[in-house]
Amino acid sequence: MGKESVWNRQPSGRESYPPKVKAMYEAVLELFASGRELSTLKVSEITARAGIGKGTAYEYFSSKEEMIVGAIEYEAARHFYMIMDLIEGGQSFREIIFKGLDMMEASNQRYSGFTLLEKIMKDSTLSSSGLWEEIKRHSEGCSLVPGLTRRLLELAAENGQIQETDSFRVWSAILSQFVVYAFYLTHQKMFPEMEREEARETVYGNILKILI
Repeated sequence: MGKESVWNRQPSGRESYPPKVKAMYEAVLELFASGRELSTLKVSEITARAGIGKGTAYEYFSSKEEMIVGAIEYEAARHFYMIMDLIEGGQSFREIIFKGLDMMEASNQRYSGFTLLEKIMKDSTLSSSGLWEEIKRHSEGCSLVPGLTRRLLELAAENGQIQETDSFRVWSAILSQFVVYAFYLTHQKMFPEMEREEARETVYGNILKILI
């Protein structure tokens, strides 16, 4: 039986993962970080890394694809909740953006320059494995993003930092600049004159310019 998607929960809640499910998710992410290919990843490898029996996996998941997507979802939700905690804790728009950049740097280091995303996009064998179907099924119930957007807009408006209220335009501005920073992180040799702090300030300044 499949676990309920964390995207179907309210932003103010916290998903409570069974210990064995969490262990399997962490195992999947560790295997990704070690360079394992998604298309050849086996359930037995995941459960061995998690320290549980192979049969246990099928008590929680109906397929390897469901487990992989669940792990990606688990990692994404963890970052969303970290941002939500900053918002609820009264952090400034600037502090939240910079925390997001910190998360990108951590992911860049853990996954060797965002190779996880590259593998998902480039591996043609995954399209027939059911992984894309599983991703689509999970994304249909996404509810964390609207709540995060609403609270982020409220915070920025209160501090008079941005005037834009359209959520699509806000996320377009933020995500486009985060892509720019991701490119910087993975191609720093192309920009020897650009120091890390200057790059971060440039990204933040660009977001404000777009949204003011």
